[in-house]
Amino acid sequence: MESAGAPGPDALLLRTGRISESEWTAALTTGTRRGIGETELHVVAMMATHDAAFTIVAGEVEDCVFTPRTHDVAVPMSAPVDPLHLLRETSRRITSLLAMDRPLCPHRDRLAPSRGAQLRVLSPLRAEILAHATGRRTPRDIAFASGRSVYPVTVEASRMVADGLLAVVPGLSVVVPASRPVIPLQPRRRPASADDVPLPRSLRPPPPPEPPEREKP
Repeated sequence: MESAGAPGPDALLLRTGRISESEWTAALTTGTRRGIGETELHVVAMMATHDAAFTIVAGEVEDCVFTPRTHDVAVPMSAPVDPLHLLRETSRRITSLLAMDRPLCPHRDRLAPSRGAQLRVLSPLRAEILAHATGRRTPRDIAFASGRSVYPVTVEASRMVADGLLAVVPGLSVVVPASRPVIPLQPRRRPASADDVPLPRSLRPPPPPEPPEREKP
């Protein structure tokens, strides 16, 4: 699974310095994978797959088209992904995020440092998030800038907002209330056929004429 809303395996590998750009180019052109083993590559691809599913569900899908063909991917999975497990893990992540004191929308909430946040002693992840929080970046943008997955960045940024280290820029963000009900993932319903959709009144056929009344004897 790939999504423009989440860093792919290439971004996770390159921006964290696990492999160089020349090694990645060689892997794509010749299939030679130096600097990273098969097991680590599978783990990174699995991380990117789960993160892509999370960003799709956390956003809004305006349109969807099914294309029955196989797409070329830069990092194919060495083992198949169970769709049911993927849906359950995605539902768990959404539920965990919405259960936080101040859940953030990974695509819309733009973050800026709070006053005095730079003077605090922070963990490496929090320091990196704080460094990329320019007031115009969302958790998704910060994830791309740091080469990290969107879900852990969104969760940690939500904690930093609750701890007073980050502030949501007003006027540019959509606030997600903590009391927002959690909607579990449901299987897709069968699309309505043409017979199930009522026609507009202007296109409906006229009703049949009523039979004339018989004269009383």
